[in-house]
Amino acid sequence: MRALDVARVHHRPHARSLPGSSPSPSSSRIARRRRRFHARALDDDDERERIRLESIDAFDELVELARANGMDVDAMRKAKNAKAIASAMCGITSAELGEGVETTATRAGDASKEEDGASDAKGLPKGLKKPPWLRQRAPAGARFEYLKQSLNGLKLNTVCEEAMCPNVGECWNGDTGTATVMLLGDTCTRGCRFCAVNTARTPPPPDEDEPENTARAIAEWGVGYIVLTSVDRDDIADGGSEHFARTVRTLKKLKSSVLVEALTPDFQGDMKAVEHLALSGLDVFAHNVETVERLQKRVRDPRAGYEQSLSVLRQAKASKPGLVTKTSIMLGLGEEDDEIRECMRACKEAGVDIFTLGQYLQPTPQHLTVKEFVTPEKFNYWKKVGEEEIGFRYVASGPLVRSSYKAGEFFIESMLRKDAKERA
Repeated sequence: MRALDVARVHHRPHARSLPGSSPSPSSSRIARRRRRFHARALDDDDERERIRLESIDAFDELVELARANGMDVDAMRKAKNAKAIASAMCGITSAELGEGVETTATRAGDASKEEDGASDAKGLPKGLKKPPWLRQRAPAGARFEYLKQSLNGLKLNTVCEEAMCPNVGECWNGDTGTATVMLLGDTCTRGCRFCAVNTARTPPPPDEDEPENTARAIAEWGVGYIVLTSVDRDDIADGGSEHFARTVRTLKKLKSSVLVEALTPDFQGDMKAVEHLALSGLDVFAHNVETVERLQKRVRDPRAGYEQSLSVLRQAKASKPGLVTKTSIMLGLGEEDDEIRECMRACKEAGVDIFTLGQYLQPTPQHLTVKEFVTPEKFNYWKKVGEEEIGFRYVASGPLVRSSYKAGEFFIESMLRKDAKERA
């Protein structure tokens, strides 16, 4: 600030502009500086509060707030309905509370309520944005940072990040640090109403070095199981089948012990493209039907389809003896129990070995709203149905299960190695 401006400020503290006049340039500069100063102060306050909240016990903070508002916390702890009170505060599941406790909200749900932090989705404890069983640790840790740097350094994409997967912190940490690498760029030619991946009619051309870069990175990670997936590329003649196949061939050449799963698009129903990839040397061919038959048009892009997806799975199974096939559906989109069971049967008849079920989570307010938060108990029920009634070799079923979820990969890896020993 210039000396003259300072003098004006100090000697005329209550000066006001005349009606209809515009403020002087110096007063405008002073006002802008004041606004920037206050904005920085607010940012500093927010940062201090964030640090404070991260260093305290969240439940203790709730207790102190309750006390400050006049609640007799000690008396309530001794009350007969203490568990019900805890449920109202923390959203404990009905199985933990025992029978007779209401923990579900009414069916409905619209995007505006989601934005305001409220939802009428069935299965959601009142007052919560998400059920407690959907909480997941934030992505962090040495292994997470190693994989992130490795992927970024080679200009590789992962569906873990692009699709906002809730398991990225869990899958990228631990001894194996599994990642699902997304080939063919980060922009899809389709616009499914559940998916957060970028879309465009004509995405940039694929990186020709991507198959080799991807294979080298995976070989260096030292993992025993890897998932390769991709966006839909309807703008490419074969849908990217050879790009996929080249990645698999290169990886197997560098490290033959790595088990490779390809989670593929439908290649617009091109069965030659499906067969070409199935014969590339991969171990698991996965393609998702995504939802039950009735909801296909509402959930998926019009170019996708239930029968087309089942045909892809049938063709993959027929192309290579011993090839494991896999598919997945999301729950919470308004499907009925009999529709889920029928979808399971149709997939089993198409030769599917592995079936996974997970909770649909709305990635942004522009995407489909959640109609129901399915409980862990119900997911356990579907696992039992899938394995004991339908006859899948393995079913991964849980709120946070995704089609390329780490827990399922561990089982599939051991299953494939066991099969290989038996064949030998």
